[in-house]
Amino acid sequence: MSKASHEFLALLRTEAELYQKLFGRLVNQVRNERNESQENFGGSVGVSRTEMHNLEGALTDMKLSTFLFVCRAMQRGFGEVAAHLQHQVDHPEDRSPERPLKTQRGKNTRRSPQ
Repeated sequence: MSKASHEFLALLRTEAELYQKLFGRLVNQVRNERNESQENFGGSVGVSRTEMHNLEGALTDMKLSTFLFVCRAMQRGFGEVAAHLQHQVDHPEDRSPERPLKTQRGKNTRRSPQ
């Protein structure tokens, strides 16, 4: 494989990681707006609390079917979520600032703005 091919694959890997991170943040935001635990939200998707934690933290690749199930659980279409993610990638200035996670009795929740 050529050097250019390796560089292109590295760029794609970095881009994929960004999409996963942004998707995880969106899922976390929706879940917190609904005041649902990772366990409850994951149950509606068919994944464990640990898998939800990994998804929200972009700690692992997810299957396309999981992506679709999560979109459905958020009551958003695939295209709507894909467009949202693309906008976030294209316009980083529109991204909401990251807030630190606060763990409370095994539940990950966002801290309230001070």
